[in-house]
Amino acid sequence: MPDGVISPAQRHQTAPQALTLVLPASGGEGDLRAFVRTLRTGWRWLLAGWLGGLALAIAGLWAVTPAYTAAMVIGPTARVGSAAMGARVPTLNGRDSAAVAEPGAGDESLSDFARYLELLGSGPVAERLARDPDILRALFPDRWDAEAGCWRPPPGLLPMVKRALLALVGRQDWVEPDGDRVARALRERLVVDMLRSGPMRRITVRHADRATAIDLLGRIAGATDAHLRAEAARRSAAQIAHIKLRLGAVTVAEHRQALSDLLLDQERVAMMIGVDLPFAADLIQPPAAGALPDWPNPAVVVPLAGLVGLVAAAFGLSARHALMDHGIGVEAAS
Repeated sequence: MPDGVISPAQRHQTAPQALTLVLPASGGEGDLRAFVRTLRTGWRWLLAGWLGGLALAIAGLWAVTPAYTAAMVIGPTARVGSAAMGARVPTLNGRDSAAVAEPGAGDESLSDFARYLELLGSGPVAERLARDPDILRALFPDRWDAEAGCWRPPPGLLPMVKRALLALVGRQDWVEPDGDRVARALRERLVVDMLRSGPMRRITVRHADRATAIDLLGRIAGATDAHLRAEAARRSAAQIAHIKLRLGAVTVAEHRQALSDLLLDQERVAMMIGVDLPFAADLIQPPAAGALPDWPNPAVVVPLAGLVGLVAAAFGLSARHALMDHGIGVEAAS
């Protein structure tokens, strides 16, 4: 027979499926039908997996302390409008002296609101917050011994194991929190979300106590705004002092006039910085929290855990039947 021609006997032979993705039928049934039959015969295992998932979820909800979510909405400080604090930087005098207070142009500029979001609960703001004992006790309640009036190592098995491992390498775990630990805790708890692709942001934080969650969020926002205000006041005061120093040494009338204009601009900036209004972020919606704890949500956790237990039981049952069929096939072949 010429090469490349398939004989009638070869046409009726079953094509090998070892190197393909097609699974052979089991007992004349398709894969899906066999899988459904396996699940139908093992309904007890499925029920056990579903009930096991529900039981684990319920036990976990009882073990976890529920928390309240405090949220607030902020936006960039308005420069115009009846609720605005006005423009801090003078830009209507036709001079380039405004760039002294807000350096940078184009992609180099950085607004006060961008600085606010970057410093929220981190860096120097965390150091400022760490100086407040109430905030430290709110962030680390398990480490504060109210009876003894001092800090203690956190209780529990995992912290004990961590301290033991650190002791093996000659190190020790920290006891009293500091600015670095405050920054880490806030990075884990603070969530900043964008609202409708606009400039406003929703900031949330969770805590086991509702009043503490609301107060903590307000203190974090206030400390961030106060830090930026103090930094702006420091820069403005330094520029004013430098201009006054130069005025005492310059004798050319034109130069003195230019320096006098700069000094006037900076004094206006310093005056607007001292206004008792939000400096970098306007509070659109003050911190608030629901009357009931919202984390974790049993309406989501319990059904999801039951579904996970059901899928796990179905996977285990299918794998068990596949191994049994494979074993029977090996014995028949031998």
